[in-house]
Amino acid sequence: MRSLLATVLAAYLIAAIHSMLAFVNKRRSVQRVAEWATVAGFVLHTGTLVVDWMIDGHYPLFFLRETLSFLAWALVAVYALVLYRYRAQAVGAFTMPLISVLVFIALLANPGPSDAPAALSATRLFPIHTTLVIFAYAAFFIVFMASVMYLLQERELRLKTFSAIFHRLPALTTINELATSSAVVGLTLLTLGIATGMIWSWNRYGRFWHNDPKEIFAALTWLVYLVLIIYRSTADWRGRRAAWLGVLGFALVLCTLFGTRLLGGYHKFGLILGF
Repeated sequence: MRSLLATVLAAYLIAAIHSMLAFVNKRRSVQRVAEWATVAGFVLHTGTLVVDWMIDGHYPLFFLRETLSFLAWALVAVYALVLYRYRAQAVGAFTMPLISVLVFIALLANPGPSDAPAALSATRLFPIHTTLVIFAYAAFFIVFMASVMYLLQERELRLKTFSAIFHRLPALTTINELATSSAVVGLTLLTLGIATGMIWSWNRYGRFWHNDPKEIFAALTWLVYLVLIIYRSTADWRGRRAAWLGVLGFALVLCTLFGTRLLGGYHKFGLILGF
C-alpha cells in the first residue's frame, strides 16, 4: 500500500538525515534519533510487506516495486546487525540514504499485476530462493561500503592528510573484519540461493542451467567473492587490492540486478535472480 510505504519512506529519510548529521558532528543525541527512526521505519516496513503479501496473495518479491522494497528492508536488517556487532555508526551515513532512495523508487514504480504466475506461486522454493539472494546482495553492499571506507582511510594514511573524515570512519582493522565477515555471509547466502534456484529449475524443466544473463552474472559474482574470501583468509590479502575486488564484486551485483534485465532471458520477474 502506497500510504504505508510513504510513511516508511518518511521514517527512513529522518534516519538518513540524522545519520549523516551524526557522521559530521559526532553527536550521540543525533545518532540516537537516527537509530530510533530506523527501528520505527523497519517495523512499519515489515508490516507493509506483510500487508502487501496478504492483499496480493503472493510473496512480495515478484515485481519491480516489491523487489526494491524488499531489498531496502533487507538492507535495514543487515545494517542493524552491523551496528549491533561493530558499533560502526558511520555505516548509517552510507546505508540509510541508499535505503531511502530504494523506497522512494519503489513508491513511484508500477506495482505490477495483482496476481503472480501460478507456476511460481505454487512452489515453496521461490520465496526461499529469492529471499536468500536478496540478503546476499544486501551483505555484498556492506562489503562494497567497507571497501570504499578502506580506500578512503588508506588514502588519508598514505598522504598523511588526516582530514575530518579520517576521524569519523572506523579503524582499518574494523573495516577489514566487517568486509571479510560480510563477504562470507553473502557468499554463503548466494550459494544457497543459487542451489535452490537450480533445484527448482531441475524439478520443472529437467535442467540446472539455462545460460541466462542473470545466471552468468550471478556465477561471476559468486566467483569474485570466493576469490576475495580465499585471499583474505589464506594470503592475508587485506590491502587496496582486496578493497578494489570488493568494488568489482558489487559492480557485478549491480549488473545482475539491473543490467541483465535489459538482456531478457529465462528470468523474467523483478530485478532479482528469480524464476
